[in-house]
Amino acid sequence: MVCGDKADSCRENAELVRELGGEPFLMPRKNATSKAKGHYAWKEMMQYREEHPRAFENRYHKRSNAESTNSSFKGKYSEFLYSRRWHTQKREAGLKVLVYNTRQLIRFGIRAKLEIWD
Repeated sequence: MVCGDKADSCRENAELVRELGGEPFLMPRKNATSKAKGHYAWKEMMQYREEHPRAFENRYHKRSNAESTNSSFKGKYSEFLYSRRWHTQKREAGLKVLVYNTRQLIRFGIRAKLEIWD
């Protein structure tokens, strides 16, 4: 599944995603039509959107969850790595993700405990 916003939404991108074995969920622009114009992946995507609008929205909005997680992560730990070498950059990025996830678990675990006590 490949999600994209309106800036990425075009017939060529939908076709490319399909050729690479993915399922396109590109939010179409307001004036977009479902005409294939030689790109049948676009037509299938638009038909799915028309027939199952809620399912399309649910799948598309998984993207917003990923975007908000990335934004939160970068806001807390910055988007830059201090290491110079590739293997230490991978280690540094992995440790940042581990710390971020641990902090999230602690944060939401404490909230869950507080709700149980109420």
